Amino acid sequence: MGPWRSIIYMAAAVVTHLHFREAPDADLFVRAERQLVPEARISEGIGGLHIVQVTPDHFILVILGDDADLLEQFAAKVGSPWMLEVEPLLTSPPERQFGPLVATTD
Repeated sequence: MGPWRSIIYMAAAVVTHLHFREAPDADLFVRAERQLVPEARISEGIGGLHIVQVTPDHFILVILGDDADLLEQFAAKVGSPWMLEVEPLLTSPPERQFGPLVATTD
């Protein structure tokens, strides 16, 4: 099955593209750091949470975890309140994709 077998079955990622109508207020991400990051740190099975700014109005949220089910649970429990604030600011619904990690530095 190849050298990636153990990684594929142990870790997954959810990647969410957020396309805003205009550049969001920086306070939105300060609140994300206060709300989401501490929860990610204490949630068993969550390996990391990252927000990447691609352009002034396009951000990518990357969450790493043990498996896709765990990531779904984290998104529903922790991410939903923040996303309720974000969704009205977007040009379209968030684009969310789940997949296994096939290579990592960890």
